[in-house]
Amino acid sequence: MIKYIQENLQKGTLKFVIFMMMFWSWTSVGKASDYIVSPGSKMSIITCTPGPDLYSLFGHTAIRFQDTVNGKYLDLVYNYGTFIFDEDFYVKFARGKLDYILNREKFGDFQQEYIATGRGIYEQQLLLTHEERQILFDLLEENADPANRTYRYDFFYDNCATRIRDVIIRATSGKSQPDGLGFVYVSPDQINSASRINFSYVYPQEFTFRHAIQNYLQYQPWSDFGIDLALGIPCDRVMEKGQAMFLPDSLMRDFNYAIYQGQQLTSTAEEVLPQEYEPENLTVFTPLVVMSLVLVLHFIFVRLIEKKSQVGISTRLIFFLTGLLGIFVVFLWFFTDHQATKWNLNLIWANPLNLILAFVPAKLYSGFWLKWLKIYFYLMVAMLLLWFVLPQTMHPAIIPLTVALLISILKLIKPHYLGFKTKSL
Repeated sequence: MIKYIQENLQKGTLKFVIFMMMFWSWTSVGKASDYIVSPGSKMSIITCTPGPDLYSLFGHTAIRFQDTVNGKYLDLVYNYGTFIFDEDFYVKFARGKLDYILNREKFGDFQQEYIATGRGIYEQQLLLTHEERQILFDLLEENADPANRTYRYDFFYDNCATRIRDVIIRATSGKSQPDGLGFVYVSPDQINSASRINFSYVYPQEFTFRHAIQNYLQYQPWSDFGIDLALGIPCDRVMEKGQAMFLPDSLMRDFNYAIYQGQQLTSTAEEVLPQEYEPENLTVFTPLVVMSLVLVLHFIFVRLIEKKSQVGISTRLIFFLTGLLGIFVVFLWFFTDHQATKWNLNLIWANPLNLILAFVPAKLYSGFWLKWLKIYFYLMVAMLLLWFVLPQTMHPAIIPLTVALLISILKLIKPHYLGFKTKSL
């Protein structure tokens, strides 16, 4: 269904299609808030395995509710991972202002996408009391109200998995209406202080947010490169207890070992839908391979083909591309609401000034520009020398690209070092 929406993004029928989907979803299941949870009801955590597309690469989490009330069987899914495409979708996504909604739908409809894409589904039953299931149901229903269901999405701190974690903590906090803990986002400290759940799973080592997502990106090397370029120092902080649950797989694992009032909180995860899709890397032209080829070709051009040229086309192209990447880094850091893209050390090599250097006439590579090139040169050398102790983990494909920049700058400031016959600046 999401692929269908993407294909119809530019079509005038899109909004109508989305409206009909939402209308059908809500009217076909009835008004669930009219129901009182029965003693035989079931509440479960649903975990979906990763898919082939970037939006599905990290899996998905939802809550399943099953009950029979007045002879009517209900099998519903509360899905915090719904987003609507409109003409401003990509702008909102880039600026960190993308809103998600909690959508309520039939489980049978929910699983159709996963059947179609070969993705698996696991289920963990929440071993809650009748009263606690009622509280959880009421919180979900209040959250699912059209006036309340929209929230500002944040990949690491407020997403489809963290919302599930937090609403379960709220339902088991011991109060029917937890003070300050409705369905809206509150600080992690408030959630943790209200929690009576002991997440007892011990991770074998400390992980950063960047390390946590790395296993999912190994089959999409270019997505890995782009994400490493976009994310700054905040992603290299060691995750605190409970923060790993921003990933659906980690949430399932943590709840498998969760203890509540001396008892296991969930049943062992059971496979509901077998996984058929197996991720694979379909390209040998990874960023590291491509950037290494760029370095080799750049050196050949600078050392042989453009030997007598002070500023050749290869140098200008390297400056232009890294300058564009620098604009991208600056935009994400200073002009978006993304917290994870701030304090990005990629700005050392991907500098926006390179975009100007790409067009500066050769005779002007003196004065200010000469001083800047020397500073820029030593900054990149320091970055490479301190690579393993930097507070930010950067993609290895950056190394050959940085070396290519160093070759160009060395030619400009000290041409005789490389055996060039051009006039020194």
